[in-house]
Amino acid sequence: MKKKIRCNFVDFWPGFDYKFYLWFLSDEYEFLIDKEHPDYLFYSCFGNEHLFYEDCIRIFWSDENIMPDLNLCDYALSLSNLQCDDRTFRKYSGFLYRKDSHLVLPVLKEEALLNRKFCNFVYSNNTCVAPYRELFFNALSGYKRIDSGGAFLNNMGKRVGDKRQFLRDYKFTLAIENSSLPGYATEKILEPFMAQSLPLYWGSPTVSSDYHPNSFVNLMNYSSMEEAVEEIIRLDKDDAAYLEKVMTPFWPYGANFEEFWDSEIKKITDFFRHIFEQPLDKAGRRVRYGCNKFTIMRRRRYDAPTFFELSKSMTKKLLGKK
Repeated sequence: MKKKIRCNFVDFWPGFDYKFYLWFLSDEYEFLIDKEHPDYLFYSCFGNEHLFYEDCIRIFWSDENIMPDLNLCDYALSLSNLQCDDRTFRKYSGFLYRKDSHLVLPVLKEEALLNRKFCNFVYSNNTCVAPYRELFFNALSGYKRIDSGGAFLNNMGKRVGDKRQFLRDYKFTLAIENSSLPGYATEKILEPFMAQSLPLYWGSPTVSSDYHPNSFVNLMNYSSMEEAVEEIIRLDKDDAAYLEKVMTPFWPYGANFEEFWDSEIKKITDFFRHIFEQPLDKAGRRVRYGCNKFTIMRRRRYDAPTFFELSKSMTKKLLGKK
């Protein structure tokens, strides 16, 4: 019989569906949504509603480039390398935990791997993004055309539909994060891996502990963009060197990708079991009184803008609009 979890979900991105993202818990737990008095509150970083839930266990979940605030949550699942007893879970990109066709690795033979277009670039967001993304796109474009299929720097006349299939048609994929933060390695590197397109990666300084360092080009290892471009040109012209990298298993452990994936699913499931199987009155971890309580009350009184409002405001400033 499934254990009933009385919970609520707030401050997530538009279209968030907990059944999709927490499918691996569905065999053991039944989630009962209680918006007024949940026992467990799942929240993310796209709002402030979580501040108004007091008497519950708060669980933070994010794939963004922010550090979880353990003053506000009891437990945190994030891309951050932050560690704190049994309270934190450092996860891979949420893309890894899906249970769908995206997690089926293609099997392309050597000839098919080599006889593809040069490089792609698929980005729509250029708000609050490190300049490196656009600068490197321009630097590498001096060698060969890069097909840009997103809204940002689009040169194809339209946006791509099936991104996964689009990536498969290219030898290289520019995989450049919004910013550089230890642990912040998102779907931007995992998606090209799953399409057998060699990632040209910039972002997390610790990415080589997440994925095999010889399975991608780490742009952060080069002293300049020019030096990194020279390495990409070398790989593009040297079939043997390219095949060695693109065919290197990217997962850091396990006999195959399925074994690695199964292990990661077990780890995150065990983390939630640890939370849910404790008596509710023993599961809390955050400090609720003293200076911390004063800080939260002050935040409530301050009408802080949400992530989306901040993004909209900053975009207007960049465009010179009022």
